[in-house]
Amino acid sequence: MKVWAVVLLLHTGLIASGLIDGRIATVVNDVLWLVSASAAAISSYRAAFSLQGRDRVAWLLFAFAATSWAAGQVVWNFLELYLDIESPFPSYADIGYLLFGPLMLVGLFVLRATQEERRMTWLRVANLGLILCSLTAVLITTLARPFERMPGSLGDALVVVVENGTIAIAFIVAVYFLWSYRWGDRLLAYGLVTLSLGVQMVTGMLYTRALIGDSYDTSNIFNAGWMLAFALHQWGAEAQVSAKAHGRAESFAVRQSQGWVEALVPSLLLVWVGVSAIYLADESTARTVHLRTLVLVAFAVILASREAWLYWQGQQLRVALDSSAHSLTRARERLQAVDSQRRDLERLIDVTARAGSVGLWEWEPATNAVRFSREWKRQLGYAEHEIPDEFTEWSKRLHPADYARIMGQLERFLRHPEAELSIEHRVRHRDGTYRWMLAQGSSLLDAEGRPSRVAGSLVDITPFKELEQSLRDSEGRYRELADALECRVTQRTRELSDAYRESRNFAHAVAHDLKAPLRAINGFCALLEQSASSKLSEAERSYLDRARQGSVRLAGLIDDLLDYSRLEHREQRLQPIDCRAFVRGLVDSMKERIEEAHAQVHIDLDSTPVLADSEGLRIALTNLIENALKFSKQTAQPRISIESSREYGRYLLKVRDNGIGFDVAYRDKIFEIFNRLHASGYEGTGIGLALVRKAVQRMEGEVWAESVPGEGATFSLSLKLAEMSETATATRA
Repeated sequence: MKVWAVVLLLHTGLIASGLIDGRIATVVNDVLWLVSASAAAISSYRAAFSLQGRDRVAWLLFAFAATSWAAGQVVWNFLELYLDIESPFPSYADIGYLLFGPLMLVGLFVLRATQEERRMTWLRVANLGLILCSLTAVLITTLARPFERMPGSLGDALVVVVENGTIAIAFIVAVYFLWSYRWGDRLLAYGLVTLSLGVQMVTGMLYTRALIGDSYDTSNIFNAGWMLAFALHQWGAEAQVSAKAHGRAESFAVRQSQGWVEALVPSLLLVWVGVSAIYLADESTARTVHLRTLVLVAFAVILASREAWLYWQGQQLRVALDSSAHSLTRARERLQAVDSQRRDLERLIDVTARAGSVGLWEWEPATNAVRFSREWKRQLGYAEHEIPDEFTEWSKRLHPADYARIMGQLERFLRHPEAELSIEHRVRHRDGTYRWMLAQGSSLLDAEGRPSRVAGSLVDITPFKELEQSLRDSEGRYRELADALECRVTQRTRELSDAYRESRNFAHAVAHDLKAPLRAINGFCALLEQSASSKLSEAERSYLDRARQGSVRLAGLIDDLLDYSRLEHREQRLQPIDCRAFVRGLVDSMKERIEEAHAQVHIDLDSTPVLADSEGLRIALTNLIENALKFSKQTAQPRISIESSREYGRYLLKVRDNGIGFDVAYRDKIFEIFNRLHASGYEGTGIGLALVRKAVQRMEGEVWAESVPGEGATFSLSLKLAEMSETATATRA
């Protein structure tokens, strides 16, 4: 394919530049057409012999089609190059060209037979209608005017129209099959064959137009189209050989490609129609415009119906997905319950397997004859010969408290022998203690449905019973510990709440006590300046002015620290907020400050609700806007842009300015408290951006900055999107 790309570029460049004369261009075209068709035929034969069944037949037909074209090209070359007949049309060469389209069409239908049939839907019918409408519009644009001025005979024109018409039909069928079936690892090969037919059809239309209008020349650029078409054909054949050799499984990307083909076709069709209309605008007449308009109206109607159908299908799919989600939730709950039971059973089986061996027994109810295994007797502490196989040897060892219950269970089992027998009972051990046993059994029924024999097992479950009692005792002790721990946690919570309240009161008290002397300093400085105004020198007035400015800055610092403390301690109230309305209201409240800075504020936000605390969001955005105004004041025309986007399921809000910016190396330090990069010439306490980060973090968001010195800065806030249920609740409230 790299070689073909180089050849096509050189061929197109030489033809378009006019560096070679008409005779050389003819020789180059004829030779390259023959080589490209032959290469496509050879690769198609290779693909056919690497496959089996109908796939082989289909690719053999593709190979025959390329061979017939190459044979026609041999005749064309002989007539044009050897007999010196310029553009020999019509001629025997057209027989090979005429066979190409039907052979490709038959091959496509054979290949389609290898695929599982898919249900015909309105979407595929509409897509087919869109192709036909767009093809009709292009044919009207391309061929209507040449047919009106056709200098030659109608028969000659029909020959070339039939040649390219069969190719156009094959292309339409190929595209429809591409939509209608899943090709798996053959998608690339089939897609390239379809694209090859599309290039062949477009080139044939241009050739038909030029031939009918008696304007065909070897220097026409579209002559490279046949080479490109057969190059794509060859590439598809080689892709089929490679897919067969490597045996690649169908990937997610391949499955997604099916959807992309269906989604992009209408756009490509419109581009095709538009390009043809623009390229041939000079030849448009009132009649062609009317016809083309009718076809485009039909195109628009089909497209609108298609989109409406897709919308309806989307709604149906959404309803089905909601129902499926509900069903999956219920199935998951049932599965969890079953899984819990399975885990309990697995634990029981595991404990039972570790506890000991299993004793076996058989019992004939009619004769009361029994047989106990050696392990059964060993579990009671006896050797095999020390206990006779008699029913009374078991029944007399039952615990007196269990005897009546066990006998009642046996009677019920004999009345309903189709059920399983399961008895937990106590049996006296050789050492005089009672051991808990689990007896389980099933009956074999005779012809009349009566139990002829009962067989089962006996397992010592004493350790489990002791463990059960121990667990009940442990549960009581754990409950007492849990109650004590809960009381302790409550006490610690109360202590933390008191400490939290004391720290908050302390912050307010410190702020109040610090601001009182500052007000006194500021007031006494003002009184001193008024009373001794005539006696003070310029330096002394400067000292007083600095003292007053220092007290004002310190008061502002105390206010910022108090805000930072309030933000840390205030209760978060996350709720859905419309960012567009919120930001517009905030900017309106800052209108005087913005006008004073002669700044322009541009807001481009969508109304997607975010889950945020309104006060925290107000603090963050206010500080970012004030920060932008402060560091843009030296700009001739300060501009602030507030934009939004959605990325990775989050709402991204950006505040951009054209101020002095900062070095990107300090983008993390600027959010630290009291950290100021531009202390000289700019007012501030170094707490504003720390407030922004604290407010955003408490809303479970993120904030970061990007900047280039002298080109402004961009501050980005990543916020959570509000859930639909939360939005609906907020709306009702």
